[in-house]
Amino acid sequence: MPYDKHIDQTEEALQDLRAVYKKNDIDRFLDGLESGRTRREEDVIEFTNFIRTSDGLTQLEYVRLKRLVEEGFIEKFATNCNKRFSTCNMLMNKMRSTISRGVEMLERFCEKKRSRGHSKSNYKVIDSSKMGRGPYMNSLCGLEFCIDSVRVLYNEVEAYKVHLTECIDLTLNICKQVAYIRNHPKEAHEKHLKNRLNVLQNSRSVIRRFIDMNADMENDLMKRVEVWQKEQKSLEEISAMLYHTLDENEYNDWIISEEVMAARREGITNQERALWGDNKQQVLQCRVAYSHIDELNPKGQEGHIGGKFIALLYKWSSVSSSRGLDYWLTYFIDFYQTSGGVLTPVKIGAVKRCLTLIVKEEIEKQEVENFNKRMDSLVEKYMIKSNNQVVQMKKAANF
Repeated sequence: MPYDKHIDQTEEALQDLRAVYKKNDIDRFLDGLESGRTRREEDVIEFTNFIRTSDGLTQLEYVRLKRLVEEGFIEKFATNCNKRFSTCNMLMNKMRSTISRGVEMLERFCEKKRSRGHSKSNYKVIDSSKMGRGPYMNSLCGLEFCIDSVRVLYNEVEAYKVHLTECIDLTLNICKQVAYIRNHPKEAHEKHLKNRLNVLQNSRSVIRRFIDMNADMENDLMKRVEVWQKEQKSLEEISAMLYHTLDENEYNDWIISEEVMAARREGITNQERALWGDNKQQVLQCRVAYSHIDELNPKGQEGHIGGKFIALLYKWSSVSSSRGLDYWLTYFIDFYQTSGGVLTPVKIGAVKRCLTLIVKEEIEKQEVENFNKRMDSLVEKYMIKSNNQVVQMKKAANF
């Protein structure tokens, strides 16, 4: 039976391999060749070709691991890579050739099996290989007395070990970064918020459809989070618990479900959704402003709100380009009057004429800027203060 080439998929096992590959001992190399299966020059040449092929595969897998990092593996809160496996386990699966061929190289430097029936199956390669931790004899002759093919093999083996070490170092570094985030809830929560925004930005139409359908959005993950919150766990702690434990579909479903339920609690109407694309922050600001418009004394002729004021208000409201003035004015009049407004807005024709003046800059920019400042101050006066991070999140996501 062969030596045991099994390597546990753990960071400790990788550290063991790294320590072995880091060694540079000519005596171990020469004694391994003498004691192992590589004595004839044909065997040396065949082994050299094996090392070169293995080295190429290791460099390829190193590039793939590096690309994984560059594509945001650490920054992603949820991945499709390690739902079932630990980070180290998953990464070692991605470097199969590096691990298996590197261990096979060590086996070539193990003592050759002796008599028939003598089993080495209980001996680990890393402990038995003369290029590993196994005992070895000092060489009587140095490498300079060896044939060219042996010297070429030695150089190839050393180059290969450098690349093996680089690959293992990168893997261990990735594991270290993931572990750091899992042990630092604030960092994990920042990753969660960032990824949450991306999901919301890419799922607006889906969220709107679910809201309109009044669909049941409860799921197991939401229930788990609610349980943790009842246990007094902070959002940061929950983020650290979930970081790199969910696949992307599971994470997306969680975020979309939460947002749909939150929208229902906010009471955003379909009409508001059509005007502001479910930008909840903008909806709330406009609600506050429209409810207190009379404080700005917008009175025009004969108890009306003037056309210029409404045109400026329309521009300040940042209505979605998919909806025009008519749709917004209908909403504004209804909301204003329902909120207890005492004036009568002018007809749409007067508002359109003033909008044209704004576009043509016949109404001075300074007047527009002053109006916007007055509106912002009104909102600031009455808007209920909320957590800045949540506000920024909602505003950036546009829901």
